[in-house]
Amino acid sequence: MTGKIEAKVMIIGAGIGGLAAALALQRRGFSVTVYEKAKQIRELGAGVIITANARYALHDLGIDEKLEALSSSFSVFHTCHYATGEVLRAVKNEDIRAKVGYASMGVHRADMHTLLMEAVLANDPGCLHANCEFVSLAQDDAGVTVKFANGTSARADVLVGADGNVSAVRSFLFPQEAPKFAGQVAFRSLIPAAVVPASIQSRVSVMSAGPGRYLLCYPLRGGKIVNLVGLVQSNTWEAEGWSIPATKEEFAKAFEGYEPDLISLIHNIPDGDVFKWGLRDREPLETWTVGRVTMLGDAAHPMTPFLGQGACMAIEDALLLGRAFAASSTVSEALKRYEDARRPRGTLVQLSSREEGQTLQDPTKKRRTAQDRGLLDYDPVNVPV
Repeated sequence: MTGKIEAKVMIIGAGIGGLAAALALQRRGFSVTVYEKAKQIRELGAGVIITANARYALHDLGIDEKLEALSSSFSVFHTCHYATGEVLRAVKNEDIRAKVGYASMGVHRADMHTLLMEAVLANDPGCLHANCEFVSLAQDDAGVTVKFANGTSARADVLVGADGNVSAVRSFLFPQEAPKFAGQVAFRSLIPAAVVPASIQSRVSVMSAGPGRYLLCYPLRGGKIVNLVGLVQSNTWEAEGWSIPATKEEFAKAFEGYEPDLISLIHNIPDGDVFKWGLRDREPLETWTVGRVTMLGDAAHPMTPFLGQGACMAIEDALLLGRAFAASSTVSEALKRYEDARRPRGTLVQLSSREEGQTLQDPTKKRRTAQDRGLLDYDPVNVPV
C-alpha cells in the first residue's frame, strides 16, 4: 500500500463514479466493496462526452487508451441555428487537444462502464454485490454499518455514496433536502448511422439550440451509431426514472420549427428506441461529509447536462478520493483532503451548468462552453490534495 492508513471502503452505487472510485482506491492498495441496488450491475445504453479533464483521470486509472479505441473522436463540433442549420460556431477537436492535452470523445456509457467493471473485478473478483438497496447507516468511532433492503448488512471503515442525483445516502444524511424537478424534460435515442441524413453526417457533431429547447447529436463507437439528446423546458414532471418510453412523434412535436434534417433524424429513430426523463437538481451542500461518510458524483453535486460534465466530474471525484486516501494518515484527514479538493470545483461546475442551461435556450444570450469557462484545463492527477 502506498498510503499510511489501512482502510476498508464501502461504496454505494456501481455506476461510472462508484466503479471509478473503487478502481482509484484499489490501485492505491485499499480494500473496496461496492454495493448496487439493481439486480444486475450494468449501464444503460446512452452516449456521453468525455473531455480532457476526465481523460487525465482515466489515463491514471489505466483505461483511457482502451476507451478511446471504442469511442468516436469527432474532428469538429458545430453549433448551428436551430431552424436553418447555419453553422454559427465550429470548434476543432484538434485545437482542444493542443490546448489541454486531450481531445474530447464520444463514448457509449456501457463501454466505459464495462471497462471500469472489468478492471475492478480483475483486482478483486468478489468486490461487487448486486441487489443491495441501501436502507440506513449507523456509524461509530471505528466504522460504518449499512443495512440493505434484502435483510443483509455490511460494515467498513468508510462509506462513499455514489448513488446518483436521487442518492439514498444523501437523503439519509440530509433528510430535509430533496431533489426537485429542474424544469427540463430530456429525450434520448441511439440511431444507426445508416439512417442519419447526409447533412447531419457531414457536420459530424451538432448542437442546435433554440428558444426553450436544444438538440445535441454526436457519433459513438467509431461512427457506427449516433447519440441524439433533446431537452425541452417544461413546467411539470411526475414520473421517476430516466428510461421512460416515449415516441418519435412526441419527440418530433417537441422540436417543431427545427431544421428539416433534424426532424427527419428523429423520425428515422428505430421504433421503441426513444426514452425520456425529467432533469433533477439539488442545491449545493455546505459539506459532503458526515463523520466517516462522504459522497461523490451526482450524489454530491447533481449535474444538469448543459456543460457535458456529469460523468467527467464523477471521474475527477473518484481519482481525487483515491489520491486523498493515499496521502493521509487517518480517515478523517483523507475525507477532509478529498472534500477540500473537490467541493469548491463540484459546486462551481454544478452552478455553471445550471447557468448554461438558461443561456443555451435563450437566443439573446451568448453561450459559454466548458472549454470557454476553463473547465477542461483541470488536471485531477496533479492538482493539490
